[in-house]
Amino acid sequence: MALEADFDLKNGIIDSETPVNSDLAALYKQSFAYHTFRVRSPEILASIVTSLAEDKDDLIATYGSATCADIEKISADITKLRSDILANATMLLFKDNEPDTAQWNAFLKQLPAEKRSYYTACWLYAECYMYRKIYSIFRGSATLGSFDYFRKQKHKSAEMSIDVMVAVTRATRESVRNERTFQKLLKLNLWGNRCDLSITSGKQVTPKDDAFEIVAELDANLLVDRSDSTWKSLESACSVDSIVEIILDNSGYELFTDLILAEYIIDKGLACKVRFNVKAIPWFISDVMVHDYHWKLDFLAKHENELLRELGKKLQLFTAQGKFEVAPMDYYWTSPYEFFRMQQMQPALYERLAKAKLLIIKGDLNYRKLIGDYNWNHTEAFETCLRGFRPTNLCTLRTIKAHLICGLPPGKSEELFAKNKEWMLTGEYGVIQFASN
Repeated sequence: MALEADFDLKNGIIDSETPVNSDLAALYKQSFAYHTFRVRSPEILASIVTSLAEDKDDLIATYGSATCADIEKISADITKLRSDILANATMLLFKDNEPDTAQWNAFLKQLPAEKRSYYTACWLYAECYMYRKIYSIFRGSATLGSFDYFRKQKHKSAEMSIDVMVAVTRATRESVRNERTFQKLLKLNLWGNRCDLSITSGKQVTPKDDAFEIVAELDANLLVDRSDSTWKSLESACSVDSIVEIILDNSGYELFTDLILAEYIIDKGLACKVRFNVKAIPWFISDVMVHDYHWKLDFLAKHENELLRELGKKLQLFTAQGKFEVAPMDYYWTSPYEFFRMQQMQPALYERLAKAKLLIIKGDLNYRKLIGDYNWNHTEAFETCLRGFRPTNLCTLRTIKAHLICGLPPGKSEELFAKNKEWMLTGEYGVIQFASN
């Protein structure tokens, strides 16, 4: 406790919650951002070092004897990064030569000097910087530059979800085209976001029981439900070029529910193509990269369970036919920039999204980028908090795991705080919010 008090005093930590209408930051001790950098992030970094040690022999067998020295160097650098975070060090410019290096360095240079450390910077910026720094460390090695250091955890997450995936597949083979069925699948997709490895510092979460029964039970925890508006934006017959864009979040069970929703959209003629936007680099432990998408389809197509096998083959065919498409690689999703800056910073991406019939934005991190890491008044209108990001009709599916929210009915937030002061961090509550273009 004495060491923590010394750290707080030295770094000007304020023993309060984040003030309303302020950026979320670890500067405020009673914030989840502070807990992230004192506890969660150090645990994640330590787990990477532990994983490298445990998998050392396999890595050497795969990548060659030179990997041994690389593992030692990477482990030392990751440990140094952990120490830097615990000491509130300055976020330094990147010295690598990646496609996004110039963008990241330009962003860092424009931050005021007093807001360029882990605890003083906006939480979103600092947390994204940490994951980009991990990537830079691995890219600096001769043998492990293309290694996905979170892949094993992502695969394990999928393998632990077999029973519920079989049950969901069985329950969705005879679905009909109507609003009620669509809403049920949209909510299934929403609650799939609870299985998020970054929020548990990499500890596995297994979806349990009957998925659709859980969806029905959780209706009371759905604080905003605009699934009806989302349906209306899709229900017209699709034209030859109608597209739904999905900004993916987690792999594992959540990606499976993404695929089930996308299958329904194609099968029922709600769009002619579903395009999946993935991360360019390993990100927040469980986020989907292009190889995770193809691995999941292959995993399903080769599974011993006939239902999963047939589903996997069908989705592979959708991909080959262009009904499913992985979007061209775009580093904007792993940049520090919020979505409202997209039209200025990445106009080609904004223009592509604007051509879609609907944009579905998945998960807590994407929600943070959508409305910014900003302590809005909880009743502030969702449309206001988008700050001009309105490329097309958009729907966000988010289970709440951070201290930001908007668009709640008056009094709802106060009611929930009276029940549980930590309600915004548990993932027990969710929102389906919608904005028309």
